[in-house]
Amino acid sequence: MGVCVNTTKQYFSGLEGIFYCLIDEQRTAAFQSAIKNTIKRGDVVVDCGAGTGILSMMACQCGAKRVYAIEADNRALKNLRETFEANGYGETITLIEGDVCNVELPEKADVIIAEMVATGLIEELQIPAMNNTLKYAKPKVKILLKSLENYVDLVTSKNEFFGHKVHAIRYEYPDIESLTVNPLTDKVMYRKVDFSMVNNNTLVEFSAELQALKDGIINGLRISSKTTFHDGATFDSSFAYCYPVILPLRDLVVKKGDRLLVNLSYRMCEGFEGLKYAVSRA
Repeated sequence: MGVCVNTTKQYFSGLEGIFYCLIDEQRTAAFQSAIKNTIKRGDVVVDCGAGTGILSMMACQCGAKRVYAIEADNRALKNLRETFEANGYGETITLIEGDVCNVELPEKADVIIAEMVATGLIEELQIPAMNNTLKYAKPKVKILLKSLENYVDLVTSKNEFFGHKVHAIRYEYPDIESLTVNPLTDKVMYRKVDFSMVNNNTLVEFSAELQALKDGIINGLRISSKTTFHDGATFDSSFAYCYPVILPLRDLVVKKGDRLLVNLSYRMCEGFEGLKYAVSRA
């Protein structure tokens, strides 16, 4: 049995994370394309967790009549004001300082942009943010990030660093070749979350048998995600967005065809604290 513990209760990105999102061209280009295909001239748009403000400004470029950019990090607010003014959006974008999970908005929205997503919805606050923002949605609201599918499989992952084996949560960053994993089982979806509706059940309780596809040594349980946008486009991961999480396991030698029982439980958007998982032979 593995138990992950993290006592941090807030999951808003720090300034470094905000900048990573901006310069992650794959991630930002994917959102730009979805924005172009979703926002129409005259739309009222809400941007939850505005960060650097890039998505709010993209909404303006597409003809949004008004954009409400919500940001809780007071370190970012001054920069956001200056950014919007410098780009001529000071009149179109209304900056709201507050927590997207309980902020009140002055009018209803045609489009909701909310990118407060972490792999598996383990961290960050996408669900409570959307649950609150949907109160201010027009009947035919367009949710830019419509849904997230979450998957699990068993893998071999690098666990030796500087001559030592390290039993720690690892991440499969796509731009670091040495961190690419070797999948040893099929991949199964354990939860799909539709952000166009209120989600009150955040408890994940998953149990399934996975089959080994080849001989090898399993040392990690991988959680990965796939985003579907309002326009139907999909996006898996990039170095600043939903990179797969590898939960460590003791080495388990398997042969092709072996059946393995996987158990996974946690509450979405509440962090790694309380996340539990186990892998055994079926």
